[in-house]
Amino acid sequence: PVVAETVSAAGVRRMLDVGGGSGAYSIAFARANPELHADILDLPEVLAIAKRHISEAGLEERIATVAGDLRKDKLGENYDLVLLSAICHMLSVDENQDLIRRCFDALAPGGRIVIQDFILEADKTAPRTAALFSINMLVGTRDGASYSEPEYVDWLAGAGFSDIRRVRLPGPAGLMAGVRPR
Repeated sequence: PVVAETVSAAGVRRMLDVGGGSGAYSIAFARANPELHADILDLPEVLAIAKRHISEAGLEERIATVAGDLRKDKLGENYDLVLLSAICHMLSVDENQDLIRRCFDALAPGGRIVIQDFILEADKTAPRTAALFSINMLVGTRDGASYSEPEYVDWLAGAGFSDIRRVRLPGPAGLMAGVRPR
């Protein structure tokens, strides 16, 4: 995936893939860095799919699954990288702020958070795909929405992250990244 190509896995020894689903991102990062060990946190019924994909990739020794609920469970500690891919749009503002704080706590000093999702401009009308997706989330979910770059910056800074930046990707999604200070 383009995220694994865009986000350097160099120097990453421990990664947490929050709501990692099928394990596609953990597998891509593990293939990019032979020193990387990943934990995928997701609901037990989803992890059955991830385990199959991990086995097919031959990465059982380097990718583990952790049953849990990203909305409330502790995320672990001393990770070099925490990935939230296509997660934030499912959550409310308060849930996102809480999750990002728990991601900060899960990182080692100098560790990075990477969020992949639809990221709106400040006026929330562009990019068009993200704005339309936000309407879909507002209609089809209890609290979901697409969020703007300034919102992500506020959440990340509020949790204690520094070096906060947006990375534009080909296609409708983008990345927000930050570093837990040393």
